[in-house]
Amino acid sequence: MVERRPGATRAVRGRRAAWWPAVAALAASAVGCDGEEATPARIVAHVLVPDGVNPLVGMARLVLTFRKPNVATFVETIPADVGTRTELVFTYTFPESEATAVLEVTAEDATGRVRASGRSIPFDIVSGRTLSVGVLVLTPGQWSAAPATLRLATARMLHGAAVTGDGGLMVAGGTTATGVTQTVELFDLNAMAPVPPADVPVLPAARSRFAMLALNADQVLLVGGVTASTQGDLWNGPTATWTPLPLPAGVPEIWAAPRFATLGDGSALLWGGLDGSDAPVSVFVRADAAGLRKLDGTAGRNDPAGVPVQTPDGLRFLLVGGNEPGLPFAALLDPATGAIEDDLTPSVVDEVRTRHTVIRVGASRAVVAGGYDATGRLATSVWIFDGACLDPAAACSTWSTAGPMLGAVGGMADAVGVGIDPAHEDPRALLVGGVDATDRPKAEAVILNTVTGIAVPYPLRTPRAQGAVVRLPTGQIGYVGGLDADGNPLDTIELFEPPAR
Repeated sequence: MVERRPGATRAVRGRRAAWWPAVAALAASAVGCDGEEATPARIVAHVLVPDGVNPLVGMARLVLTFRKPNVATFVETIPADVGTRTELVFTYTFPESEATAVLEVTAEDATGRVRASGRSIPFDIVSGRTLSVGVLVLTPGQWSAAPATLRLATARMLHGAAVTGDGGLMVAGGTTATGVTQTVELFDLNAMAPVPPADVPVLPAARSRFAMLALNADQVLLVGGVTASTQGDLWNGPTATWTPLPLPAGVPEIWAAPRFATLGDGSALLWGGLDGSDAPVSVFVRADAAGLRKLDGTAGRNDPAGVPVQTPDGLRFLLVGGNEPGLPFAALLDPATGAIEDDLTPSVVDEVRTRHTVIRVGASRAVVAGGYDATGRLATSVWIFDGACLDPAAACSTWSTAGPMLGAVGGMADAVGVGIDPAHEDPRALLVGGVDATDRPKAEAVILNTVTGIAVPYPLRTPRAQGAVVRLPTGQIGYVGGLDADGNPLDTIELFEPPAR
């Protein structure tokens, strides 16, 4: 049922200011000066489009659905000149005194088929206030160029990126055309616009090939890199400051390309990578906002990939593979100590992986994909792990194979993997970027369905490697910067709206 609330007004405009706060309070008084009833909340909805191909061209209407305790849906006609615009703007009023909401927008053609979609970051509807809410609509299953306002000021590769706050994207460090940088860029994902550089302090020191991860909504941690450092750097969003976290004894000052994974409790595990002499780093480091702690256990492997998984015994850490040719390896570790609790190697059926990734696709499930096999060829087979099957009463196998799911793209090394929606047990994983057998960046991106065993390619617009991939709070996935096929750092961001299951 379509709901049109009284007093809803609509407007259309072409551009907005470069800086637009994530939650813009444009009018504040909740009660009139004479004590009259509080004025309704006003939401100014900005429907944004990507750079280049406008997915709204040729569409008939927009459906705007406010997901809140009392769902409200509005239908708007798309103007004929939408191809000349960068956004459409609609204003609505709501009677709620206070409610948290998410705005979902779909674009339909004349037959009612959805051709483009997007959603906002969560926001609060508050009586008497006007809020600006942005939604970027993309064609599902197609990589799109981010709006021009999301272009990096500095082209970079081997950098980090993380979601921060209630809708920010931070991009930091990396290697530029002139060398390792300490510059930081912050974007407001509600406005799809940069935060003024004066409001974003640079890194305490330049970093490249480092780990960057969000510990929680307010704090982002950076550890390692190709330049010597005795500390990690912790970003505190509310104060916009960097805090040093000393490296524990036994952790090398040069720690290039450490792997990392968040554990869901405000902490993370770091491992792998290389020291200043290009020797493998075998330590495990547990990190949280209070500091860094070296665990007693060691990897005993050169750069295995891993993710946290739930098992019948609780949260464990799955490690798979490593750069020892001919030696398969898989194990479950205690994330508190780094000690191996279950050696799963015999169950991997002699599978060997290097320069691969492990992607979490649910609480207990993960997929091993990409990299090289024991023969030195790009691996096309995919292995699926299910920690729930470790229960002796479970009638399933801990490991299963989905066959040569990457055969159509010829395999991918150093690709980045991200679960489509592991929090809701979506069985799909996205494997994107990476290099071919000659170490040239690829334009490949593949969604692996670990239930059906089907792999569907969704190629990037530009070949990319050595960039940063992030799942945004809108559910869209971004590939930030990276190295192009000509060996140059990139200043663009590509965005992907996963197709519906």
